[in-house]
Amino acid sequence: MHRIGNSSGPPVMLQHGLLVAGDSWIARGPDKDLAFLLLKAGFDVWLTNQRGTVYNQYNLKYSRTDPRFWNFSFHESGYYDIPAFIDRILKIRKAKKIFYVGHSLGTTVFLVMNSLRPEYNSKIQGAALLSPVAYGPDPDAFGPNPFIRFALNNADAIYAGLTNGRIYEFMPRSSSNIKTVKQICSNLSASQDLCLDLIGLYAGEHRSNIDKENLGNMLIYGFAGTSTKTLYHLSKVYKGGEFKMFDYGPKGNWINYNSSIAPSYPVERVVAPVALFWSYNDPLISQDSVQKLASKLPNVIKIQAVPDPKFTHIDMIWGENAKHILYPDIIDIFRSLVGKDKF
Repeated sequence: MHRIGNSSGPPVMLQHGLLVAGDSWIARGPDKDLAFLLLKAGFDVWLTNQRGTVYNQYNLKYSRTDPRFWNFSFHESGYYDIPAFIDRILKIRKAKKIFYVGHSLGTTVFLVMNSLRPEYNSKIQGAALLSPVAYGPDPDAFGPNPFIRFALNNADAIYAGLTNGRIYEFMPRSSSNIKTVKQICSNLSASQDLCLDLIGLYAGEHRSNIDKENLGNMLIYGFAGTSTKTLYHLSKVYKGGEFKMFDYGPKGNWINYNSSIAPSYPVERVVAPVALFWSYNDPLISQDSVQKLASKLPNVIKIQAVPDPKFTHIDMIWGENAKHILYPDIIDIFRSLVGKDKF
């Protein structure tokens, strides 16, 4: 964990999304990033890192070159790691509850935690879930997107090829990756438009809302590593249309779940106060997928589409206008909940 807060304000934990790390919340500066704006609003800010990222590549039992080190998906992160972070913060602060902000996969692990370990609902004062990922859009929604369509249609073959090749880590942060990103995506590079094209394929096209002058430096934080199993698990969720645990096949499912099929996460057990924020130009979720999630959560205090119709998945953390049309609402919701319980 990294802490940029103080010992007086309500603690708030920021959990990053897929392929990035906790430093993605502070990639742009004190006048733009949600972490710093929460700090200015009086909150005690903690940045946590999911396992497999550049900050979480150590294990007392296995080296990172051991395949067993990488034998995890978002399930283990939600079941073990997020609760451990919360307990540690509460112990340090001598507090009873915490605020939570999750983006993308950071929302997924929150839902895993509170559905399978429901005792943690009582430790959440309020949660803001940005681009919540539990149910993917209708598969037809990926039709115009060749990148996502190809990845989903060939997920089984890609995963098998990677594991057979003993490639268990995906997109690590390395000096060579950093150098390449700076060369391709910097403001002075002739290939910056290509870089923005690739971002648009994955996260939605809205390049006018990105700080192009600092793009090369920002995207360094877009490489932080994860397990290939995490990506494969996500592909199963998107293709199947249900928020389910990892599918090991009939035999493996009997061993792990005492059932031939992977069970769904019981998200109806997530009773903590939750606000859902989504955007129309997000290729990874849709209004229907957010509404499906909201219909299963018993304590949704707000569902809000970002008013900018071009706002994308990545704009939630790096959009230039997020500090005006999104972050104030998150801070206002948390402030409204501060007085309900003592910290």
